[in-house]
Amino acid sequence: MTQQPLRGVTSLRFNQDQSCFCCAMETGVRIYNVEPLMEKGHLDHEQVGSMGLVEMLHRSNLLALVGGGSSPKFSEISGKCPHPIPPLAQTP
Repeated sequence: MTQQPLRGVTSLRFNQDQSCFCCAMETGVRIYNVEPLMEKGHLDHEQVGSMGLVEMLHRSNLLALVGGGSSPKFSEISGKCPHPIPPLAQTP
């Protein structure tokens, strides 16, 4: 029997104007646009480990990442930025 990867959501947070939201999971980070609903970016488990919390500053590529979950790659007090996210496209 093969083991399925954990997909538990640990945090779901909207940005300041509720145009995007970030999802911290056991498998990494996902960033979504609200209207239209679509994924804008992601950081996989290999890049960031499991995440406890992620916050986006307005509609920018600045993210606050907090390690957590079952296999964090970075500690809860680390100040590292492992991989930059490309800027998000502005919607009209």
